[in-house]
Amino acid sequence: MKKEKALSALLPKGITRRDFMKTMAVISAAAGTTGLLQSCGSSSSSASADVIYRNGKIITIDPLESIAQAVAVKDGRILRVGTNSDVNTLAGPSTKVIDLQGKTVVPGFVDAHTHPMETAMMIDSWVDCRYPGTPSVVQALKNIQLWIKNRAVPKGEWVFAVGVSASQNKYIEKRLPTKAELDTAAPDNPIAFANGAHMAVVNSVAISALGITRGMTKLPHGGAVQLDENGDPTGVLTDAMSDIPSTPKLADLQRYYTKIIQETWNQHGFTSLMAITPSASLPVLQAVSKRVKPTIRYNVSVWTSSNGAEMPEDVSAFAMPKEADPQWYEFVGIKVWVDGENDARTGWMYEPYIGSFPTDPPGNRGSLVTTQSESNRFAMIGGRAGVMPMLHVAGDAAMDIGLNALDELIKSGQRKNLIRLEHYGVFQMMPSQLQRAKDMKRHGLCISVQPTWMLELVKANYENMGAPRTETGFLFRTMIDAGLEPAAGTDVTGVYLENLNPFLGIYASVTRDSDNGVFLPKEAVTATEALKMWTIWPARSLGKDSVIGSIEQGKYADMVVLSEDVLTIDPKKLKEVQVLKTIVGGNVVYEAK
Repeated sequence: MKKEKALSALLPKGITRRDFMKTMAVISAAAGTTGLLQSCGSSSSSASADVIYRNGKIITIDPLESIAQAVAVKDGRILRVGTNSDVNTLAGPSTKVIDLQGKTVVPGFVDAHTHPMETAMMIDSWVDCRYPGTPSVVQALKNIQLWIKNRAVPKGEWVFAVGVSASQNKYIEKRLPTKAELDTAAPDNPIAFANGAHMAVVNSVAISALGITRGMTKLPHGGAVQLDENGDPTGVLTDAMSDIPSTPKLADLQRYYTKIIQETWNQHGFTSLMAITPSASLPVLQAVSKRVKPTIRYNVSVWTSSNGAEMPEDVSAFAMPKEADPQWYEFVGIKVWVDGENDARTGWMYEPYIGSFPTDPPGNRGSLVTTQSESNRFAMIGGRAGVMPMLHVAGDAAMDIGLNALDELIKSGQRKNLIRLEHYGVFQMMPSQLQRAKDMKRHGLCISVQPTWMLELVKANYENMGAPRTETGFLFRTMIDAGLEPAAGTDVTGVYLENLNPFLGIYASVTRDSDNGVFLPKEAVTATEALKMWTIWPARSLGKDSVIGSIEQGKYADMVVLSEDVLTIDPKKLKEVQVLKTIVGGNVVYEAK
């Protein structure tokens, strides 16, 4: 015991004894007579690296936060990390040697929470009404009319338009388009205007197409309908993502999964992602996985309906087929929405939102999409199946529902995998909720966060919730000090496409810059911690930190070459860092022109 305490006292801050011993075991194995060379074969030729990246500043993000010069790769995995001279010994006649010319290299970025299919679809086939390019409702309506005219959209075909979340705060008119205005813009087509991902305004044709009638408040798959004082639908729908028929055509889905998604994420340095996937498009991804080796590692989480009511007790049908290589495709989780989102004034809160918008119901506290009992059922399904139950929680009341559901799973003794809460503490977090999460961390709790939202939503949060509640959000310093290891995700759906750039999130986390000035500067994190939020911590939140998330021997050779040294650059310039190369399995899959 005395030796353990003495060792702990000597370790760098933030490095646990467990991490230190793990690293020492790796070093010991590498130095042994049967170490590295035998791992790749007994002869010197078979032990030669396929490729060596040398002469760089390699930020490994290993437990000791080591800095190296070179990496050797064989069969898609890291063979050795060290100095140039260390790694050069593994060069053989056929080894490809790449000179990094002093550039900085970091582990491949891991997107802990994203919606790749929806992003590709919105880029491809939705009317762009996003602020600031579209500054007003008037311009949004013009965009819709021009889209229908220029594309000669047939009568009766659905039209989808996308605005940023919190459009009601950002448009000049301080509101969303109305049902009547959408009727005028698209009299012959059902249209849905998306205020982010958790609210939509539809026109009269769409109301008819969806079978919405007077007095109807719920849609079949979890969406909610807002009514006026006479009981007539206003056109406002919340969390109706599984009720509005927006699944792309088969040919488009195949193109997304074989080309668009991987190319889009690779160019921003991503090598792995948590692909939150609607069950309707899952069969296409399953079919693609049998024949396509991608350049991004798909960790798949499946959702069936916004409230999880259609989630089957047996989720085995969601597994990737036996022909799929688990290095590239794996079913790891299921997803449900406990509530909406505070930016759309639909996150479920204990106290009402402040201010008033036309889309608010009386006494608006947000939208409760999935009740406590339904959330409990959902968590148990994932727990018993050995896949991660992932519960979306935005408002403070929803956060307690998520915590309660996962606590019930833990107490049942049926938890077989990690458990996750999505957007945890991004908008709100009470001290009691921080403590509960800290206590549940040892039972496998992981949290995903979206740091880039500080650049887009802090001002709207002040307007929607007021200062006291807003200033309980984005507490990354507090989360890290509590040991929660917040895993960053883009949560891109096509709404904020710029969020695909992880350096915006790194910049915001380090500088605490926001769209409302510097926000809670005491919550700033270091550049190394910000990198961990996009590498090793999301890898752990996927249960994949043994193979991705850091540059260490035996892990997949997933790396990113950067234009600047992110550890020494002026923090104000972090958002200007560019990805020069993305390397997946040792191969360059993206190179800046």
